Amino acid sequence: MVWDMLNHEAYKALPPSAAKALPYFLGKVKLPYNDPRRCKSDFEFTYPEARRCGFTDSTFSGVLDDLVLYGFIDVAYKGGLKGNGKSKSVYSLSERWKNYGSENFEKRVRKEILPRRNESNSKM
Repeated sequence: MVWDMLNHEAYKALPPSAAKALPYFLGKVKLPYNDPRRCKSDFEFTYPEARRCGFTDSTFSGVLDDLVLYGFIDVAYKGGLKGNGKSKSVYSLSERWKNYGSENFEKRVRKEILPRRNESNSKM
């Protein structure tokens, strides 16, 4: 699956910072690459963690936008510091990238996404 991803047009079109960050996101899910539960597993990736990986806050925000836009991740829960928040965002891996460039591609824009809540997130 990883070679398919790296050779796909969606990966080739990713901006460099997002391409550099993608392995960090892939490594968040501790399941084999061919496990069907892999894209159903939610994980956190915080801004402080991204800073430790060498990304500035503004770069990481762009990385999140790009990885959602190109179909590599989805937002499972949208956290933040505004409002009542101070909660962490939660993500999941996505396979939407497989349809990138086709009429079947489901385009998503991170800032327009309303978060979904599922049973694993309801304990937050």
